[in-house]
Amino acid sequence: MSKAKIDPASLSRRLRCGAAVFFSLYLIAECLGWLAPHPLRQGTAQMVLALQNVPLAQLDAMPLWQRLLGLVLGLPALGALGAAVWQLNAVLRSFEQAAFFTPQVRRHFRRFAAFLLTGTGLSMLEPTLRSAVFGLLLNPPGARLALEVDFNGSDLWTLLLCAVFYALAHILDEGQRLADENSGFV
Repeated sequence: MSKAKIDPASLSRRLRCGAAVFFSLYLIAECLGWLAPHPLRQGTAQMVLALQNVPLAQLDAMPLWQRLLGLVLGLPALGALGAAVWQLNAVLRSFEQAAFFTPQVRRHFRRFAAFLLTGTGLSMLEPTLRSAVFGLLLNPPGARLALEVDFNGSDLWTLLLCAVFYALAHILDEGQRLADENSGFV
């Protein structure tokens, strides 16, 4: 039985398109989740975009300014994740041109890993920040501030994977430095 050979250029194009579509859908879902929390109905079908850590009933009861503030508080994480997708796009575009371990690819991969780690960390901290900001704005003066901290195993595994990408980016740089140093001995 022969294995099908995977064309790196074709795979890179697919991954670039997939990452762009995924991030676009994520961005749309995040914006619609905050700005249009009502169920979307078409005939007998109904679709609800529910945000993580925000019950639909609570979101539906919020005035528009609070929903806008909730969206704004999530923008740093969205921005970092968007920058990660942009850097990944540059890496994959280089792969399509058979440029695999060039300084430019390593730089884009290092930036991808840093933005992905930052965006993941920010998205994990965003519900806590949101609860603090809403608590300060909406609680009566002198009321006790309750912070919501919510991490699950999936969040922590994702953060670990991002940290591995970040370490791998620096290992690639070190490998290139050693290769350059060793080529001077030959």
